[in-house]
Amino acid sequence: MSPATLIEGEKMNYNFKILNNSYKTINYINKLLINYPKKEIVLKNNIEKTCYSLIKNIFAYNINTSIRIKDKYLKDLSVELSMLDFYTKVSLDKKIISYHQFTVIGRFLIEIRKMINGLRKRETSNEE
Repeated sequence: MSPATLIEGEKMNYNFKILNNSYKTINYINKLLINYPKKEIVLKNNIEKTCYSLIKNIFAYNINTSIRIKDKYLKDLSVELSMLDFYTKVSLDKKIISYHQFTVIGRFLIEIRKMINGLRKRETSNEE
């Protein structure tokens, strides 16, 4: 195997970890969304939409080859994570989720954010 193939395989493995962690996070959040009250349908829908937008941006990042476009999708991923963090904070404030559930989601989001930041650093170092 050539070194380029190994590097490409390493990138795909890293991207798979981000996708896998995002999937675990979404599954956890979806289990919580079942218990959201009907009066919070807007909040629930925003959380669902943001979760699936997160996955969409990961796939879009993987498909594109332009570094500029990839960077855009990484920034979009960061925005989606920030929105999920905000929505979970609102859910905690409204006492829809417990503090424990809030911290579990927070740990998931921090882990994904660290991976995305690492990926951004790797992309910018490849650019130079």
